[in-house]
Amino acid sequence: MQTDAEPFLQRIRAYPDDDGPRLVFADWLDEQGGAALARAAFIRVQIALATLPETDPARADLLRAEQVLRDANKDAWEAPFRGLCSLIDFRRGFVDEVRIGAVPFLRHAHELFAAAPVRHLHLMDAGPHLGALTASPYLGRLAGLTIEAQHLRDPLARAVARCAHLSGLRRLDLRKNRLTDAGASALAGSPHLAGLEELILSENELTESGARALAASPHLAALRGLDLRHNPVGPAGAEAVAASDRLPRLEWLNLSGCGLGAPRGHAVPRPGALVRVAVLDLSGNALGPAALKPLLTADGPAALRELDLSRNDLGEAGAAVLAAAPALAGLRGLKVSGCGLTDAAVTVLASSPHLAGLRSLDLGNNPAADAAFEPFLDGARPPRLRRLVVPAIGLSPALRRALHQKYGSG
Repeated sequence: MQTDAEPFLQRIRAYPDDDGPRLVFADWLDEQGGAALARAAFIRVQIALATLPETDPARADLLRAEQVLRDANKDAWEAPFRGLCSLIDFRRGFVDEVRIGAVPFLRHAHELFAAAPVRHLHLMDAGPHLGALTASPYLGRLAGLTIEAQHLRDPLARAVARCAHLSGLRRLDLRKNRLTDAGASALAGSPHLAGLEELILSENELTESGARALAASPHLAALRGLDLRHNPVGPAGAEAVAASDRLPRLEWLNLSGCGLGAPRGHAVPRPGALVRVAVLDLSGNALGPAALKPLLTADGPAALRELDLSRNDLGEAGAAVLAAAPALAGLRGLKVSGCGLTDAAVTVLASSPHLAGLRSLDLGNNPAADAAFEPFLDGARPPRLRRLVVPAIGLSPALRRALHQKYGSG
């Protein structure tokens, strides 16, 4: 890029979250003409996409324009990163997210950040270099850090927790590293992670104790999302996190495969704990009706808007528990794929006054047939439904076509 562009790029690097300098640069690119026009258009398109809601119909045209511009200019725009990074992702007109090995990062961090306002790193082969990595001041430029599937255990969590350069971090992903409760405690006790909005700790080895450590953290008040998938935290650990007064901004919580269907032992259920979050994933927990009922009992207003219960042992009795739960009155999306729901179970769900506000319902991979789905054609139940996923087998071709016409492909 032209050397005359450097003052603009310096300001973009200095204020990476501000769209203003990027749009000023796009105006300057317009003045240059030629190949610079495509980059100017790309910046504006991506900034528009970043500000529009996912449901905005204007996104379709913008996404097409984004793809055309990137396809035509990919080689030129990615040239400074080729051979150094294996993932190159653009946001708001510039390279924002890259995957890079620890050694290349330590050797070439200056060139990397000079080439673009990179905000999210995926660091590979980090184990032998944790000390050098966490000593790098370039980590201070990050909003996101991913170190995944490297089985680095608790030394990784402790190194991250001690790193003062990560104080600007908003998203941290340490999945598949065999972290234990000690690692969770280290992260929970770090003042340097007080800006985190998303924490991904899925597929580690956290138990109820680790979940309670996160729930009691004095530093995670900004957290909006927490992913604990496939950690055996159990029902008490899950409720401790969801009900924590130390996590007042928590909006989404992934507890898929966390053993919530296991016996509670001496733990007393905490009514309304899990329904305090807006988006909740409880899929794959071997939840039966008896285990599900206390999880959905609320003694006050429920914030729950999207609930995933796929791959649980619900059956007709579980459907009845859902249908009778006032805590689900605000629900807009429900996934109950692979839950053993028969015609009678689907009918109970669709007729529930507490589920009348559903916009999206996933009933895939259930042993239900035409009798259960014919009532969906008249739109009476649920009356506001806009998206319906049906089983891949068991429905007549005529009914499947009619449902597709009414609700789309699901």
